[in-house]
Amino acid sequence: MASTSVTRALRILTLVAHADKPVTLKQIAEELEIPKSTAHGILRDLTGERFIDVCEPVGYTVGLKAFEVGAAHLRIAGVSGVISSELVELSRALDITAHYAVLDGTEAVYLCKQDPVNAGIQLASSLGARLPSHLTAVGKCCLAWLRPEDVAEHVHSTGAEDPGRLREELLRVREHGHATDDGQVASGVQCIAAPVFDPAGPRGAVGISYLKGGFPEVDTATEAVRKSAARLTAKLGGVQR
Repeated sequence: MASTSVTRALRILTLVAHADKPVTLKQIAEELEIPKSTAHGILRDLTGERFIDVCEPVGYTVGLKAFEVGAAHLRIAGVSGVISSELVELSRALDITAHYAVLDGTEAVYLCKQDPVNAGIQLASSLGARLPSHLTAVGKCCLAWLRPEDVAEHVHSTGAEDPGRLREELLRVREHGHATDDGQVASGVQCIAAPVFDPAGPRGAVGISYLKGGFPEVDTATEAVRKSAARLTAKLGGVQR
């Protein structure tokens, strides 16, 4: 019985992962030929463990934990997926560290990273690392494109010294289409990031890191990051905001 439950859970997760848009409970039950009540119970467990996210009232999409498992596979097997290949291109173009992160609560979780071939400045974090979202460029991007009510909740929960100032910064991030971090996480290291979207909405952010004063073409780098995020959004089937 336990084996059947595990198999069904994995089949549901696989179905949701392969879908181009959120999948409804009815679609899952019909596609996998299982009772809706059974599917609902499994989905409840998967969402509770964050392997699947609920996109009310649309349906279900892949959750953060599934991405973290995928990131572990990328790290161990060296598989170059859509996100990692985009980071390789961005890192090579600018010769600096490129990374991809998503929001989990009040933290930015780094799921993919590409260091420059010619050494340069390397981000101190590793895959799966967590940093305060309100201090990182990628985290600010993730926060800025949340629903207004969710932004308010996250700003309150981040522990930011000046919540009002953070709210204003997030509005500017959304207006300009990118975020920056001027040594807020690591002294002397600056970051630029832009948001990535999938069919369900905001998914994460692409960012770069470089030594303060050591990268004169900041405008060029910003444009490169924004274009990289737009390409990744297109590959994921999303719409850039």
